[in-house]
Amino acid sequence: MLTLFPFRVTAAGARFRVQGSLLTRHTVSADTSFGSWIFPHVDGLPVGVHISPVNVDLVRIASAASPDPQAYAEQLRTDLVHQLPAIATWLIGELLLGTLLGLTAAAAINLALRQLRALPRREHELKHRLRQLVASAAVLAVVAVIGAVTYDPAWARQSRVTGTLATLQLFPDQLRTYYDQHAKALDVLSAIAAIQSGLQQHIEQKDVAATAFNVMFISDMHLGSTYPLVKQYAANFDVKLIVNTGDEAEFGTSAEMTTAYLSQLRAVTKIAPMVWMPGNHDSPATIAIMRSIPGVTVLGTKSSLDDGSGGYRVAGEEMSAYGLVLGAVPDPRVYGASGDFGANDGASVNPLEQRTVDASVSRVPVDALFDIFAAHEPAAAAQLVKDLPGRIRQTNSGHLHAQNADKDVQKAGSPITLVEGSTGAGGLDHLYRGVAASPIEFSIESVAANCQFTKLVRFQIVGAAPASASDIASGELPQVTASTRYLTPQDIAADRTCGTDQGITPPVDIG
Repeated sequence: MLTLFPFRVTAAGARFRVQGSLLTRHTVSADTSFGSWIFPHVDGLPVGVHISPVNVDLVRIASAASPDPQAYAEQLRTDLVHQLPAIATWLIGELLLGTLLGLTAAAAINLALRQLRALPRREHELKHRLRQLVASAAVLAVVAVIGAVTYDPAWARQSRVTGTLATLQLFPDQLRTYYDQHAKALDVLSAIAAIQSGLQQHIEQKDVAATAFNVMFISDMHLGSTYPLVKQYAANFDVKLIVNTGDEAEFGTSAEMTTAYLSQLRAVTKIAPMVWMPGNHDSPATIAIMRSIPGVTVLGTKSSLDDGSGGYRVAGEEMSAYGLVLGAVPDPRVYGASGDFGANDGASVNPLEQRTVDASVSRVPVDALFDIFAAHEPAAAAQLVKDLPGRIRQTNSGHLHAQNADKDVQKAGSPITLVEGSTGAGGLDHLYRGVAASPIEFSIESVAANCQFTKLVRFQIVGAAPASASDIASGELPQVTASTRYLTPQDIAADRTCGTDQGITPPVDIG
Protein backbone atom coordinates (compact mmCIF):
# COMPACT_ATOMS: atom_id res chain seq x y z
CA MET A 1 0.00 0.00 0.00
CA LEU A 2 2.80 2.44 0.87
CA THR A 3 4.49 1.84 -2.47
CA LEU A 4 1.60 1.18 -4.85
CA PHE A 5 -0.54 4.18 -3.95
CA PRO A 6 1.61 7.32 -3.69
CA PHE A 7 0.35 10.72 -2.59
CA ARG A 8 0.38 13.43 -5.26
CA VAL A 9 1.38 16.97 -4.36
CA THR A 10 2.00 20.17 -6.26
CA ALA A 11 4.65 22.62 -5.06
CA ALA A 12 5.91 25.75 -6.81
CA GLY A 13 4.13 24.68 -9.99
CA ALA A 14 5.78 21.24 -10.06
CA ARG A 15 4.10 17.91 -9.36
CA PHE A 16 5.65 15.34 -7.02
CA ARG A 17 4.97 11.78 -5.96
CA VAL A 18 5.37 10.86 -2.27
CA GLN A 19 5.81 7.16 -1.55
CA GLY A 20 6.44 5.17 1.56
CA SER A 21 8.66 2.11 1.82
CA LEU A 22 8.91 -0.75 4.28
CA LEU A 23 12.22 -2.51 5.07
CA THR A 24 13.87 -1.58 1.75
CA ARG A 25 14.84 2.06 2.45
CA HIS A 26 14.35 3.47 5.93
CA THR A 27 15.38 7.03 5.07
CA VAL A 28 13.81 10.28 3.97
CA SER A 29 14.98 11.11 0.47
CA ALA A 30 14.37 13.39 -2.48
CA ASP A 31 15.25 11.55 -5.67
CA THR A 32 15.82 13.12 -9.08
CA SER A 33 17.49 12.11 -12.30
CA PHE A 34 20.42 14.31 -11.21
CA GLY A 35 21.05 12.49 -7.94
CA SER A 36 19.57 12.08 -4.49
CA TRP A 37 19.42 14.14 -1.31
CA ILE A 38 19.20 11.64 1.55
CA PHE A 39 18.48 12.09 5.27
CA PRO A 40 19.41 8.75 6.88
CA HIS A 41 18.88 9.40 10.60
CA VAL A 42 15.18 10.09 11.18
CA ASP A 43 14.17 7.29 13.55
CA GLY A 44 14.73 3.62 14.25
CA LEU A 45 11.79 2.31 12.22
CA PRO A 46 12.26 0.37 8.95
CA VAL A 47 9.93 2.82 7.21
CA GLY A 48 10.98 5.44 4.70
CA VAL A 49 9.43 8.37 2.83
CA HIS A 50 10.58 9.35 -0.66
CA ILE A 51 9.61 12.27 -2.86
CA SER A 52 10.28 12.39 -6.59
CA PRO A 53 9.12 14.66 -9.44
CA VAL A 54 6.46 13.50 -11.91
CA ASN A 55 6.59 14.56 -15.58
CA VAL A 56 8.51 17.67 -14.64
CA ASP A 57 9.21 20.22 -17.36
CA LEU A 58 12.76 20.99 -16.23
CA VAL A 59 13.23 23.78 -18.77
CA ARG A 60 10.09 25.51 -17.44
CA ILE A 61 11.27 25.08 -13.84
CA ALA A 62 14.70 26.40 -14.78
CA SER A 63 13.06 29.45 -16.34
CA ALA A 64 10.91 30.01 -13.25
CA ALA A 65 13.82 29.57 -10.82
CA SER A 66 16.56 31.47 -12.65
CA PRO A 67 15.45 35.05 -11.78
CA ASP A 68 15.52 34.32 -8.03
CA PRO A 69 16.54 30.74 -7.09
CA GLN A 70 16.34 31.47 -3.37
CA ALA A 71 12.75 32.71 -3.64
CA TYR A 72 11.77 29.71 -5.75
CA ALA A 73 13.38 27.31 -3.27
CA GLU A 74 11.53 29.02 -0.40
CA GLN A 75 8.22 28.76 -2.27
CA LEU A 76 8.88 25.07 -2.96
CA ARG A 77 9.70 24.44 0.69
CA THR A 78 6.66 26.40 1.92
CA ASP A 79 4.29 24.53 -0.39
CA LEU A 80 5.65 21.15 0.72
CA VAL A 81 5.54 22.04 4.43
CA HIS A 82 1.94 23.23 4.05
CA GLN A 83 0.98 19.80 2.72
CA LEU A 84 2.88 17.75 5.30
CA PRO A 85 -0.24 17.08 7.44
CA ALA A 86 -2.07 15.71 4.40
CA ILE A 87 0.97 13.62 3.41
CA ALA A 88 1.30 12.19 6.92
CA THR A 89 -2.43 11.43 7.08
CA TRP A 90 -2.26 9.66 3.73
CA LEU A 91 0.73 7.50 4.69
CA ILE A 92 -0.74 6.58 8.08
CA GLY A 93 -4.06 5.79 6.41
CA GLU A 94 -2.29 3.53 3.92
CA LEU A 95 -0.52 1.74 6.75
CA LEU A 96 -3.78 1.14 8.62
CA LEU A 97 -5.71 0.19 5.49
CA GLY A 98 -2.94 -2.19 4.46
CA THR A 99 -3.12 -3.84 7.87
CA LEU A 100 -6.90 -4.25 7.61
CA LEU A 101 -6.64 -5.63 4.08
CA GLY A 102 -4.01 -8.08 5.27
CA LEU A 103 -6.23 -9.29 8.09
CA THR A 104 -9.20 -9.55 5.71
CA ALA A 105 -7.17 -11.57 3.20
CA ALA A 106 -5.90 -13.86 5.95
CA ALA A 107 -9.45 -14.42 7.24
CA ALA A 108 -10.77 -15.10 3.72
CA ILE A 109 -8.04 -17.64 3.02
CA ASN A 110 -8.62 -19.30 6.38
CA LEU A 111 -12.37 -19.58 5.79
CA ALA A 112 -11.85 -20.88 2.25
CA LEU A 113 -9.47 -23.60 3.46
CA ARG A 114 -11.91 -24.66 6.16
CA GLN A 115 -14.68 -24.82 3.56
CA LEU A 116 -12.57 -26.92 1.17
CA ARG A 117 -11.64 -29.30 3.96
CA ALA A 118 -15.28 -29.54 5.07
CA LEU A 119 -14.37 -28.46 8.55
CA PRO A 120 -17.17 -27.33 10.86
CA ARG A 121 -17.72 -23.64 11.53
CA ARG A 122 -15.46 -22.47 14.32
CA GLU A 123 -17.17 -21.25 17.45
CA HIS A 124 -16.74 -17.60 18.36
CA GLU A 125 -15.40 -16.73 14.92
CA LEU A 126 -16.12 -13.03 15.40
CA LYS A 127 -14.30 -12.91 18.74
CA HIS A 128 -11.34 -14.65 17.15
CA ARG A 129 -11.17 -12.02 14.41
CA LEU A 130 -11.55 -9.22 16.93
CA ARG A 131 -8.62 -10.60 18.91
CA GLN A 132 -6.52 -10.55 15.72
CA LEU A 133 -7.56 -6.96 15.08
CA VAL A 134 -6.69 -5.94 18.64
CA ALA A 135 -3.32 -7.72 18.37
CA SER A 136 -2.57 -5.86 15.13
CA ALA A 137 -3.54 -2.56 16.72
CA ALA A 138 -1.23 -3.35 19.64
CA VAL A 139 1.65 -4.05 17.25
CA LEU A 140 1.03 -0.77 15.44
CA ALA A 141 0.93 1.05 18.78
CA VAL A 142 4.28 -0.49 19.77
CA VAL A 143 5.72 0.53 16.40
CA ALA A 144 4.43 4.09 16.93
CA VAL A 145 6.02 4.23 20.40
CA ILE A 146 9.35 2.97 19.02
CA GLY A 147 9.17 5.61 16.31
CA ALA A 148 8.47 8.35 18.86
CA VAL A 149 11.25 7.22 21.20
CA THR A 150 13.87 6.87 18.45
CA TYR A 151 12.83 10.00 16.55
CA ASP A 152 15.73 12.41 16.06
CA PRO A 153 14.37 16.00 15.99
CA ALA A 154 17.60 17.11 14.31
CA TRP A 155 17.30 14.55 11.47
CA ALA A 156 17.52 17.26 8.82
CA ARG A 157 21.00 18.25 9.95
CA GLN A 158 22.70 15.10 8.70
CA SER A 159 22.33 14.54 4.99
CA ARG A 160 24.11 13.06 2.03
CA VAL A 161 24.08 14.35 -1.54
CA THR A 162 24.94 11.93 -4.33
CA GLY A 163 25.24 11.96 -8.11
CA THR A 164 25.37 15.10 -10.21
CA LEU A 165 23.99 17.23 -7.37
CA ALA A 166 27.19 16.50 -5.46
CA THR A 167 29.38 16.80 -8.54
CA LEU A 168 27.92 20.25 -9.19
CA GLN A 169 29.30 21.36 -5.83
CA LEU A 170 32.80 20.36 -6.84
CA PHE A 171 33.13 21.19 -10.51
CA PRO A 172 30.71 24.00 -11.39
CA ASP A 173 33.05 25.75 -13.82
CA GLN A 174 34.07 22.54 -15.58
CA LEU A 175 30.48 21.39 -15.82
CA ARG A 176 29.53 24.77 -17.20
CA THR A 177 31.88 24.29 -20.15
CA TYR A 178 30.80 20.68 -20.54
CA TYR A 179 27.08 21.33 -20.54
CA ASP A 180 27.45 24.38 -22.77
CA GLN A 181 28.20 21.79 -25.45
CA HIS A 182 24.92 20.02 -24.71
CA ALA A 183 22.18 22.55 -25.59
CA LYS A 184 20.20 23.88 -22.58
CA ALA A 185 21.25 21.25 -20.06
CA LEU A 186 23.40 23.77 -18.17
CA ASP A 187 20.44 26.07 -17.46
CA VAL A 188 18.45 23.15 -16.11
CA LEU A 189 21.26 21.83 -13.91
CA SER A 190 22.10 25.28 -12.60
CA ALA A 191 18.50 25.86 -11.58
CA ILE A 192 18.20 22.44 -9.92
CA ALA A 193 21.48 22.99 -8.04
CA ALA A 194 20.33 26.42 -6.90
CA ILE A 195 17.03 25.00 -5.63
CA GLN A 196 18.79 22.22 -3.71
CA SER A 197 21.28 24.69 -2.27
CA GLY A 198 18.51 27.05 -1.21
CA LEU A 199 16.60 24.30 0.57
CA GLN A 200 19.73 23.13 2.34
CA GLN A 201 20.63 26.63 3.43
CA HIS A 202 17.22 26.95 5.10
CA ILE A 203 18.05 23.88 7.17
CA GLU A 204 21.50 25.19 7.97
CA GLN A 205 20.28 28.56 9.26
CA LYS A 206 18.07 27.15 12.02
CA ASP A 207 19.71 27.14 15.46
CA VAL A 208 23.21 27.17 13.96
CA ALA A 209 25.64 30.04 14.42
CA ALA A 210 26.72 31.83 11.27
CA THR A 211 29.99 30.64 9.76
CA ALA A 212 32.98 32.94 10.26
CA PHE A 213 35.29 30.91 8.01
CA ASN A 214 35.80 27.42 6.57
CA VAL A 215 38.72 25.06 7.16
CA MET A 216 39.58 22.31 4.68
CA PHE A 217 41.33 19.12 5.80
CA ILE A 218 43.48 17.14 3.36
CA SER A 219 46.10 14.44 3.83
CA ASP A 220 48.33 11.87 2.13
CA MET A 221 48.81 13.57 -1.21
CA HIS A 222 51.73 11.23 -2.08
CA LEU A 223 52.55 13.44 -5.07
CA GLY A 224 49.10 12.73 -6.57
CA SER A 225 48.07 15.28 -9.17
CA THR A 226 44.89 16.36 -7.40
CA TYR A 227 45.88 19.85 -6.25
CA PRO A 228 43.87 21.41 -9.12
CA LEU A 229 40.81 19.80 -7.54
CA VAL A 230 41.80 21.15 -4.10
CA LYS A 231 42.25 24.59 -5.62
CA GLN A 232 38.84 24.48 -7.29
CA TYR A 233 37.16 23.35 -4.10
CA ALA A 234 38.92 25.98 -1.97
CA ALA A 235 37.84 28.73 -4.35
CA ASN A 236 34.25 27.54 -4.76
CA PHE A 237 33.60 27.19 -1.05
CA ASP A 238 35.53 30.22 0.17
CA VAL A 239 37.98 28.12 2.20
CA LYS A 240 40.20 30.35 4.35
CA LEU A 241 42.56 27.75 5.83
CA ILE A 242 43.82 24.32 4.72
CA VAL A 243 45.19 21.82 7.26
CA ASN A 244 47.34 19.11 5.68
CA THR A 245 48.32 16.16 7.91
CA GLY A 246 51.27 15.06 5.82
CA ASP A 247 52.73 12.41 3.51
CA GLU A 248 53.34 14.89 0.74
CA ALA A 249 56.17 12.81 -0.70
CA GLU A 250 56.70 9.11 -1.36
CA PHE A 251 60.38 8.36 -0.75
CA GLY A 252 61.34 11.58 1.06
CA THR A 253 63.71 12.80 -1.63
CA SER A 254 63.92 16.32 -3.02
CA ALA A 255 64.05 15.06 -6.63
CA GLU A 256 60.51 13.66 -6.51
CA MET A 257 59.07 17.07 -5.57
CA THR A 258 58.92 18.14 -9.21
CA THR A 259 58.48 21.66 -10.54
CA ALA A 260 55.09 20.80 -12.02
CA TYR A 261 53.83 19.34 -8.75
CA LEU A 262 55.05 22.30 -6.69
CA SER A 263 53.46 24.76 -9.12
CA GLN A 264 50.10 23.08 -8.48
CA LEU A 265 50.70 23.44 -4.74
CA ARG A 266 51.63 27.13 -5.09
CA ALA A 267 48.39 27.75 -6.99
CA VAL A 268 46.44 26.34 -4.03
CA THR A 269 48.20 28.46 -1.40
CA LYS A 270 47.32 31.57 -3.39
CA ILE A 271 43.69 30.71 -2.66
CA ALA A 272 44.09 29.78 1.03
CA PRO A 273 47.09 29.44 3.37
CA MET A 274 48.09 25.92 4.36
CA VAL A 275 49.25 24.52 7.71
CA TRP A 276 51.31 21.41 6.95
CA MET A 277 52.89 18.81 9.21
CA PRO A 278 55.31 16.01 8.20
CA GLY A 279 54.08 12.43 7.81
CA ASN A 280 56.00 9.18 7.76
CA HIS A 281 56.93 9.63 4.06
CA ASP A 282 58.28 13.14 4.63
CA SER A 283 62.01 13.58 5.33
CA PRO A 284 63.90 16.72 6.39
CA ALA A 285 64.47 17.30 2.66
CA THR A 286 60.72 17.27 2.05
CA ILE A 287 60.21 19.65 4.97
CA ALA A 288 62.76 22.11 3.58
CA ILE A 289 60.94 22.22 0.26
CA MET A 290 57.56 22.71 1.92
CA ARG A 291 58.97 25.59 3.99
CA SER A 292 59.97 27.30 0.72
CA ILE A 293 56.40 27.34 -0.63
CA PRO A 294 54.73 30.75 -0.09
CA GLY A 295 51.60 30.36 2.00
CA VAL A 296 52.69 27.08 3.65
CA THR A 297 53.35 27.04 7.40
CA VAL A 298 55.21 23.92 8.51
CA LEU A 299 54.04 22.97 12.01
CA GLY A 300 56.54 20.75 13.84
CA THR A 301 60.18 19.90 13.20
CA LYS A 302 61.99 16.73 12.12
CA SER A 303 65.76 16.26 11.91
CA SER A 304 68.22 13.36 11.61
CA LEU A 305 69.79 11.98 14.78
CA ASP A 306 73.53 12.47 15.12
CA ASP A 307 74.22 9.04 16.62
CA GLY A 308 74.41 7.24 13.28
CA SER A 309 71.31 5.18 13.99
CA GLY A 310 69.46 6.47 10.94
CA GLY A 311 66.64 7.69 13.16
CA TYR A 312 64.93 11.06 13.46
CA ARG A 313 64.21 13.58 16.17
CA VAL A 314 60.89 15.44 16.09
CA ALA A 315 59.46 18.27 18.14
CA GLY A 316 55.92 19.55 18.40
CA GLU A 317 54.92 23.14 17.70
CA GLU A 318 51.84 25.30 18.17
CA MET A 319 50.44 28.41 16.50
CA SER A 320 47.32 30.54 16.22
CA ALA A 321 45.28 30.73 13.02
CA TYR A 322 42.30 33.10 12.89
CA GLY A 323 41.78 32.69 16.65
CA LEU A 324 42.14 28.89 16.70
CA VAL A 325 45.02 27.31 18.63
CA LEU A 326 46.66 24.61 16.53
CA GLY A 327 49.25 22.07 17.65
CA ALA A 328 51.08 19.31 15.79
CA VAL A 329 53.57 16.52 16.46
CA PRO A 330 55.26 15.20 13.28
CA ASP A 331 55.62 11.51 12.53
CA PRO A 332 59.13 10.38 13.58
CA ARG A 333 59.42 7.89 10.72
CA VAL A 334 60.67 8.30 7.14
CA TYR A 335 60.02 5.77 4.39
CA GLY A 336 63.05 3.49 3.99
CA ALA A 337 64.69 4.45 7.29
CA SER A 338 66.28 1.79 9.50
CA GLY A 339 64.63 0.00 12.42
CA ASP A 340 61.48 1.37 13.97
CA PHE A 341 61.95 4.65 12.08
CA GLY A 342 61.09 2.89 8.83
CA ALA A 343 58.60 0.38 10.22
CA ASN A 344 54.99 0.02 9.19
CA ASP A 345 53.73 -2.70 11.56
CA GLY A 346 51.71 -1.77 14.62
CA ALA A 347 53.92 -3.66 17.03
CA SER A 348 56.83 -1.34 16.22
CA VAL A 349 55.00 1.80 15.12
CA ASN A 350 52.56 2.31 17.99
CA PRO A 351 55.16 2.30 20.82
CA LEU A 352 57.36 4.69 18.79
CA GLU A 353 54.45 7.06 18.14
CA GLN A 354 53.42 6.97 21.80
CA ARG A 355 56.96 7.69 23.05
CA THR A 356 57.25 10.55 20.56
CA VAL A 357 54.00 12.14 21.69
CA ASP A 358 54.86 11.69 25.38
CA ALA A 359 58.17 13.49 24.91
CA SER A 360 56.71 16.26 22.71
CA VAL A 361 53.92 17.31 25.09
CA SER A 362 55.67 16.68 28.42
CA ARG A 363 56.17 20.40 28.99
CA VAL A 364 52.71 21.58 27.97
CA PRO A 365 51.30 23.80 30.76
CA VAL A 366 48.34 22.35 32.62
CA ASP A 367 46.14 25.27 31.53
CA ALA A 368 47.05 25.04 27.83
CA LEU A 369 44.10 24.29 25.51
CA PHE A 370 44.17 23.32 21.84
CA ASP A 371 41.35 23.70 19.33
CA ILE A 372 43.03 21.38 16.81
CA PHE A 373 45.90 19.02 17.51
CA ALA A 374 47.23 17.18 14.46
CA ALA A 375 49.28 14.00 14.19
CA HIS A 376 49.80 12.05 11.00
CA GLU A 377 49.29 8.62 12.57
CA PRO A 378 45.92 7.98 14.33
CA ALA A 379 47.76 6.09 17.09
CA ALA A 380 49.65 9.30 17.86
CA ALA A 381 46.39 11.28 17.92
CA ALA A 382 44.95 8.80 20.42
CA GLN A 383 48.03 9.21 22.62
CA LEU A 384 47.64 12.99 22.51
CA VAL A 385 44.16 12.64 23.99
CA LYS A 386 45.55 10.42 26.78
CA ASP A 387 48.41 12.79 27.57
CA LEU A 388 46.29 15.96 27.44
CA PRO A 389 42.86 14.89 28.73
CA GLY A 390 40.20 17.57 28.40
CA ARG A 391 42.62 19.99 26.74
CA ILE A 392 42.08 19.11 23.06
CA ARG A 393 38.87 19.98 21.25
CA GLN A 394 39.63 18.15 18.02
CA THR A 395 42.30 15.79 16.72
CA ASN A 396 43.19 15.45 13.04
CA SER A 397 45.20 12.65 11.45
CA GLY A 398 45.52 10.71 8.20
CA HIS A 399 47.82 7.85 7.14
CA LEU A 400 45.09 5.20 6.74
CA HIS A 401 43.91 6.48 3.32
CA ALA A 402 40.33 6.20 4.57
CA GLN A 403 38.10 8.56 6.52
CA ASN A 404 36.90 7.36 9.90
CA ALA A 405 33.23 6.40 10.25
CA ASP A 406 30.65 9.10 10.92
CA LYS A 407 29.70 7.49 14.25
CA ASP A 408 33.28 7.93 15.46
CA VAL A 409 33.56 11.64 14.66
CA GLN A 410 31.97 13.02 17.81
CA LYS A 411 31.33 10.90 20.89
CA ALA A 412 30.17 12.16 24.27
CA GLY A 413 33.07 12.92 26.59
CA SER A 414 35.67 12.76 23.80
CA PRO A 415 37.15 15.35 21.46
CA ILE A 416 36.03 15.53 17.84
CA THR A 417 38.09 12.93 15.95
CA LEU A 418 38.80 13.34 12.24
CA VAL A 419 40.84 10.81 10.30
CA GLU A 420 41.16 12.08 6.75
CA GLY A 421 41.46 9.86 3.71
CA SER A 422 43.98 10.26 0.91
CA THR A 423 43.25 13.47 -0.95
CA GLY A 424 45.85 12.37 -3.50
CA ALA A 425 43.99 9.08 -4.13
CA GLY A 426 47.08 7.23 -2.94
CA GLY A 427 49.24 9.05 -5.51
CA LEU A 428 52.62 7.44 -6.12
CA ASP A 429 52.07 5.33 -3.02
CA HIS A 430 49.31 3.34 -4.67
CA LEU A 431 51.22 3.11 -7.98
CA TYR A 432 54.46 2.03 -6.32
CA ARG A 433 52.80 -0.65 -4.20
CA GLY A 434 50.55 -1.86 -7.00
CA VAL A 435 47.33 -1.54 -4.99
CA ALA A 436 43.97 -0.17 -6.07
CA ALA A 437 43.63 3.61 -5.98
CA SER A 438 42.02 5.09 -2.89
CA PRO A 439 39.00 7.36 -3.17
CA ILE A 440 39.83 11.05 -3.15
CA GLU A 441 38.67 12.25 0.26
CA PHE A 442 38.70 15.58 2.04
CA SER A 443 36.54 17.54 4.47
CA ILE A 444 35.44 21.07 5.22
CA GLU A 445 34.58 22.31 8.69
CA SER A 446 32.66 25.49 9.46
CA VAL A 447 33.91 27.67 12.31
CA ALA A 448 31.57 30.20 13.94
CA ALA A 449 32.55 33.63 15.22
CA ASN A 450 32.51 32.23 18.79
CA CYS A 451 35.04 29.56 17.67
CA GLN A 452 32.52 26.70 17.78
CA PHE A 453 32.97 23.97 15.17
CA THR A 454 29.42 23.84 13.79
CA LYS A 455 29.29 21.73 10.64
CA LEU A 456 31.37 19.12 8.84
CA VAL A 457 31.00 18.15 5.18
CA ARG A 458 33.03 15.13 4.04
CA PHE A 459 33.60 14.39 0.36
CA GLN A 460 34.41 11.04 -1.21
CA ILE A 461 35.16 10.83 -4.94
CA VAL A 462 35.41 7.47 -6.67
CA GLY A 463 36.80 7.51 -10.18
CA ALA A 464 38.99 9.92 -12.08
CA ALA A 465 38.58 13.48 -10.85
CA PRO A 466 38.53 15.96 -13.75
CA ALA A 467 40.90 18.89 -13.36
CA SER A 468 39.63 20.72 -16.45
CA ALA A 469 36.71 20.79 -18.84
CA SER A 470 38.58 18.79 -21.46
CA ASP A 471 38.96 15.93 -18.97
CA ILE A 472 35.19 15.39 -18.91
CA ALA A 473 34.47 15.91 -22.60
CA SER A 474 33.56 12.25 -22.87
CA GLY A 475 30.76 12.71 -20.33
CA GLU A 476 32.39 10.45 -17.73
CA LEU A 477 31.99 12.01 -14.28
CA PRO A 478 33.27 10.62 -11.00
CA GLN A 479 30.88 9.32 -8.38
CA VAL A 480 30.78 12.00 -5.71
CA THR A 481 29.26 11.74 -2.24
CA ALA A 482 28.99 14.73 0.09
CA SER A 483 27.98 13.87 3.66
CA THR A 484 26.90 16.66 6.00
CA ARG A 485 27.03 16.40 9.78
CA TYR A 486 26.15 19.14 12.26
CA LEU A 487 28.38 19.04 15.32
CA THR A 488 27.24 19.23 18.93
CA PRO A 489 28.45 22.48 20.58
CA GLN A 490 31.76 22.03 22.39
CA ASP A 491 32.69 23.21 25.87
CA ILE A 492 34.74 26.37 25.25
CA ALA A 493 35.09 29.74 26.92
CA ALA A 494 32.14 32.08 26.38
CA ASP A 495 34.36 35.03 25.43
CA ARG A 496 36.14 33.30 22.52
CA THR A 497 36.18 35.02 19.14
CA CYS A 498 37.47 33.71 15.82
CA GLY A 499 37.80 35.41 12.46
CA THR A 500 40.20 35.92 9.58
CA ASP A 501 41.00 39.40 10.86
CA GLN A 502 43.04 37.78 13.67
CA GLY A 503 45.65 36.49 11.25
CA ILE A 504 48.14 33.63 11.51
CA THR A 505 51.09 33.63 13.93
CA PRO A 506 54.44 31.88 13.39
CA PRO A 507 54.89 28.44 15.04
CA VAL A 508 56.56 28.19 18.45
CA ASP A 509 57.73 25.20 20.49
CA ILE A 510 54.98 23.50 22.46
CA GLY A 511 55.32 24.33 26.15
